[in-house]
Amino acid sequence: MNFGGAESDAVHAGLVRYGFFFFAATGKGILVGLIAGACLLAADWLTGVYFHDSSYYANHGWPKLAAFAAAALLIWMLNSGSADETVPGSELHEGRKPFFTRKDTLFFAPAQYWPWILLGLGLLFYFV
Repeated sequence: MNFGGAESDAVHAGLVRYGFFFFAATGKGILVGLIAGACLLAADWLTGVYFHDSSYYANHGWPKLAAFAAAALLIWMLNSGSADETVPGSELHEGRKPFFTRKDTLFFAPAQYWPWILLGLGLLFYFV
């Protein structure tokens, strides 16, 4: 049911309102952010437990790179099915459909590009 107005236009454009924040996601795109956030939190917890130093994660770049790489791998695996029979290599995933579709976006980028974006962010956080 569409009553019109700015709020319904924003929701239609993919801007989901949570409290005071607008989150740009459509379809299952919000799961990309949740997966990446979960991997980052897990890396923080695991480095704190393993190295017995609660500031190790903040002071070193490699745990963030590993977390972003793990998130990229998970999202790539969810995208690995092929819905198009003409794609080369699609016979490897015969009968398997991808979890994310082209309509699933996060910050207006389709989920199929997020593994590469996450790897780039991991490299950025490794060197910064």
